[in-house]
Amino acid sequence: MLKVKKMLMWNILNRYNFKSEIYRAVDLSSYTSFKIGGKADLFIIPYSWEELIFIIQTLKEHDFPIRIMGQGTNILVPDEGIRGAVIKLNQKLGKIDVIDSEHVEVESGCLISTLLSFVLEKNMGGLEFMIGIPGTLGGAVMGNAGAFRRSVGEFVEGVYVIDENLEERFLDKKELTFNYRSSNIPRNWILKKIILKLERKAKDSALKEIKFFIQERNKKLPKYPSAGSVFKNPKEGPAAYFIDSLGFKGFRIGDAMVSHEHANIIVNLGKARSRDVLDIIDIIRSKVKEVYGIDLEPEIIFW
Repeated sequence: MLKVKKMLMWNILNRYNFKSEIYRAVDLSSYTSFKIGGKADLFIIPYSWEELIFIIQTLKEHDFPIRIMGQGTNILVPDEGIRGAVIKLNQKLGKIDVIDSEHVEVESGCLISTLLSFVLEKNMGGLEFMIGIPGTLGGAVMGNAGAFRRSVGEFVEGVYVIDENLEERFLDKKELTFNYRSSNIPRNWILKKIILKLERKAKDSALKEIKFFIQERNKKLPKYPSAGSVFKNPKEGPAAYFIDSLGFKGFRIGDAMVSHEHANIIVNLGKARSRDVLDIIDIIRSKVKEVYGIDLEPEIIFW
């Protein structure tokens, strides 16, 4: 029955001659920084917001499951894959517009690296600490990504979202809440555009900060594929400290291993499975709870 439904959706979507790209049985490991995970029944890269909304509407009308992803930098996809459609927001939905000397409006599919390069040339700054954070601005804002004790939520003045009824609405700063690695933007909404308030900053000054942050990040980031920090830092201190103190660096199941460079990162040595990563996470959480009484909360998203 599922196979029939997949083929039906494929045929329905292709009737409309979309500019959007629609594929079947796509290996999601190619689209995540972890390089782990099985296939999606349908994989869609929308060309425009109008096509995106129409496609989602069509999928919903046929009760076809939907997941939205950005650059796939903080998700763990199961080995058995994803039933339904995975929609990837990318640079086609990543336009940047300058509002005035301090404000920019950025579509959620914009890569963080692209945004930093753009504002650098406009003598706008403040986000230099985000250099080296992979992924899209939309994903970063949803999870309030950050580094060096700063986070992107500090700069968000408002967002345009598409809600569960596929209606666009605007949320201003007063309606938004950004906490450590989280926001109050519902996960079943789609973040469309973000308004950022930046600082006036000379290009040379911003470049100097960027070089510093790159050097600091390179000291502790592993070279193997990963999804970044596995756990949020608890109030008691850095998660990496507690994990490292228990001797987990180098701990390995299959091709999944706790990084030697950073204890709060699990890397894929080549052929790691989702199950291997989950087993390591369970073991670490259990041991940290036993020894320190701390419940580590995952930062990566489990699909």
